[in-house]
Amino acid sequence: MDVSTVTTGLTGSAAAETSADTAPLQSSDFETFLKMLTTQAQNQDPFNPVDATEYASQLASFSAVEQQVMTNALLSDLVAMANGGGFERMASWIGLETLTPGAAFFDGQAVELAFDPAEDGESAVLVLRDADGVLRNRISLAAGSESYIWEGTDMSGTVLPDGIYDAQVEISREGSVTETREARSFMRIDEVSRSGEDFVLTLNGGGQLAASAVSVLRRPDG
Repeated sequence: MDVSTVTTGLTGSAAAETSADTAPLQSSDFETFLKMLTTQAQNQDPFNPVDATEYASQLASFSAVEQQVMTNALLSDLVAMANGGGFERMASWIGLETLTPGAAFFDGQAVELAFDPAEDGESAVLVLRDADGVLRNRISLAAGSESYIWEGTDMSGTVLPDGIYDAQVEISREGSVTETREARSFMRIDEVSRSGEDFVLTLNGGGQLAASAVSVLRRPDG
């Protein structure tokens, strides 16, 4: 995903550029209207000239259109300002923790993983893989459990290197895997970036999550 790191939001200069782009269009339209009136006056029937009130009506119509263009430009400026303000709102998320699906960041401290419990007659296994997709651990979960504290160890009990690990829960029935669910863990938000119309959060360990996918936020001591 190609994202750009946020350094500054949209400012008044962006709004000014929008207005500057609109101004030549308004001027061009007005000149065109004047040319039309001049041509109409030059080619009208001298025995049946266009009534002055019709000229006034045409001018009023153009004035209304011009006003609408200016209104649209103002609305565009307001939208640009609102989008710029989005950076400020998102910046307030930095330092908070968000519930991240399918991932766990291990940095020497135990990680609490949450997941939907298996139903009656089903068994669940927590599966952990490293960034290269290599299987690191498989942990049988107690019936009905909704969370597990992972100490960052592999199947031999050896502590794994710091990093982000893929965390999934395999649900089995009668010995066959019927479903794979994402385990969830809280990860700290370190940076806010933008990609298209959405914001992208960079989490501790370097993982990324779309802001639109965030369902829970909490303070680190929560």
